[in-house]
Amino acid sequence: IWLGWQAELDRPDQVRPARPPAPCPTVAVRPQRLSVTEVETWIRDPYAIYARRVLGLDPLDPLDADPNAADRGNFIHEALEKFVKAFPDAMPADAEMRLLDLGRRAFGEALDRPSVRAFWWPRFERIVRWFVAMEIERRPHLAASIAEATGELVIALPRCRPFTLRAKADRIDRLSAGGLSIIDYKTGGIPSMPQVTAGYAPQLPLEAAMAEAGAFEGVDKAATAELAYWRLRGGRDIAAIATVPADPMTLAAAALERLHRLIAAYEEPGMPYLPVPDPDFLPAFGRYDHLSRRGEWSAGALKP
Repeated sequence: IWLGWQAELDRPDQVRPARPPAPCPTVAVRPQRLSVTEVETWIRDPYAIYARRVLGLDPLDPLDADPNAADRGNFIHEALEKFVKAFPDAMPADAEMRLLDLGRRAFGEALDRPSVRAFWWPRFERIVRWFVAMEIERRPHLAASIAEATGELVIALPRCRPFTLRAKADRIDRLSAGGLSIIDYKTGGIPSMPQVTAGYAPQLPLEAAMAEAGAFEGVDKAATAELAYWRLRGGRDIAAIATVPADPMTLAAAALERLHRLIAAYEEPGMPYLPVPDPDFLPAFGRYDHLSRRGEWSAGALKP
């Protein structure tokens, strides 16, 4: 009998699974300005947009933390950006040495850390050799190369407030054969091609739409002929180029149309900012999962 009583302590009369949050802020405070990367978050995890752009919350970095993967990506992006800006046309004879020097400046004091010097720097050296070889091969086929191209596109829809789409493209190449090649450097994972074509990774297609509208500074309006991810790892698989197989302008039109629907939907006062509305397409990093208490409501949703 004692064991029966003890078992009853953990058997509630009724189970009410936690429900995910569904905040509906007033339309006046909803964001009217997002980047192309934030649009992807808006699709995959609207609650994260609510937390950052409505509540103004940013997760804090750990105290005295070592440089992480995001820092490494920033260092590599900075070095490649400065190299392409310094040498947009002809490659210097000592290209590898120039890029390594830019890398040392980008890494800065982080190179004093043994883990960075022992693991990250050798990977960057391998990336440099691959990148320079690829540049030597590509440059004869380019009319221009623009690093870190910035731009804004204002979208005006009926019965909606003006919405500004922002972007900073890692690189836009103007091909000698005509059209643009829009490139995204990735030091981590890249989205799968089904995710890109299905609209769940709209960054590059939206940048193509912006380029067609002439929204990038220093880039004449033109159609995009190629969308590509340059995966820069520096390990055994040093680097690789993943070109999106679908027609870039078809993807651009679809991504822009989906953005129009998003803008219109969230101009409705009753439209909530739900966390992870489609579990099949989770965001890469759930930076606000703890705030939405996802561990509680997602576990409850799995129970009958």
